[in-house]
Amino acid sequence: MAAVVAAGVAAVVTLTGAVIAYQAGRRQVRDQGAIEHAHWLRGQREQAYLSFLASCERAAAAGRSRRNLVEEIEASSADGGTPPEDVQDSARRAAYQFSEAVDQILEPLNRIKMLGPEVVIEEAEYTLETVRQFEDSMSPPGRGDPYNAEGDLRVQRAEFAAVARQVLTHPQENITVMVSPDAFPM
Repeated sequence: MAAVVAAGVAAVVTLTGAVIAYQAGRRQVRDQGAIEHAHWLRGQREQAYLSFLASCERAAAAGRSRRNLVEEIEASSADGGTPPEDVQDSARRAAYQFSEAVDQILEPLNRIKMLGPEVVIEEAEYTLETVRQFEDSMSPPGRGDPYNAEGDLRVQRAEFAAVARQVLTHPQENITVMVSPDAFPM
């Protein structure tokens, strides 16, 4: 009788050990999958954020080029003359290139919208709005102050970069980042 009880206890202990080992194995596989997904997501976000910043920089460079040509045209007009045709053509081309560069921000912005998180999406959308304000400050010439608009864009790009960096280094935290405009002298 004791042998039967001992065999029964051994069977229960063996079965319990097998169930525990099975559950631990399943949990390990699930945890490893979550870790791999988080690593993949971080890499995808990093690529999207960098692409977005590069697109914004291309747009800012195109905007500076356009601004310089607009200033050249305004200087010629202020002297009572007509700007040379090649300068006018260059200004039209620069306006088109700036507009194209602004439109090219949309692709990385859409990737950011897919990958999140919401705090980065909001900063990216505000950054695009700031790029468009820079563009609008020169359409038509004299409508706004492109130097202030470019300064605002510089500050906003820094704020986006700070939020993106915070998300990439601390993905589980709620993010609040403020960048002082005074940190970027004009």
